[in-house]
Amino acid sequence: MSGQHDDEDPADAALVRALSGPAPGEPDEATLSGEQLAEQTGVPEALLDALAREGLLAPREIDGATRYSAGDAEALRAGLALMEAGVPLDELLGLARRHDHAMRVIADEAVELFVRFVRDPIQGSAGSDEEAGEQLVAAFQRMLPASSALVAHHFRRLLLEAAEARAVTGRDTKHDTGGNTEDPGRDTEDTG
Repeated sequence: MSGQHDDEDPADAALVRALSGPAPGEPDEATLSGEQLAEQTGVPEALLDALAREGLLAPREIDGATRYSAGDAEALRAGLALMEAGVPLDELLGLARRHDHAMRVIADEAVELFVRFVRDPIQGSAGSDEEAGEQLVAAFQRMLPASSALVAHHFRRLLLEAAEARAVTGRDTKHDTGGNTEDPGRDTEDTG
């Protein structure tokens, strides 16, 4: 058996194969076991397991073994740097959980956009399943780095804006809407 379900579309199968490798824009790297990741970062394996259970680390199952990427090591080092700067672990984990929850919703919506506006049109217009698969993989490989850069840039801008607002006003902006009760996603400018 090839690992492909009888009802699985061949173009989707090509995309699944592409998703099982390194992410676009990331090096084709060797993966790390939990023990290796713990050695590299100084984070105990038990904590790695807990972070994975919480969804804050996303190891992959490869040939029945849990494997981590260099990106996971980088993320752990970033978390350690925040803790060394004074952020308590429980506060950092709470923030990470809330971020994870919000980002999963956004990720699901982004995938739905990919399906509706990229995958479905490609499958409707490609001359063959093979051509559709190649086009899907190429589109994904272009779009993932672009989407990641867009989200990272936006989050960085939001952090800088919040920090500046806090520094200027000296107030906690967490619940301060400045009197604006409108939907933050809506344009509230007066156009009349």
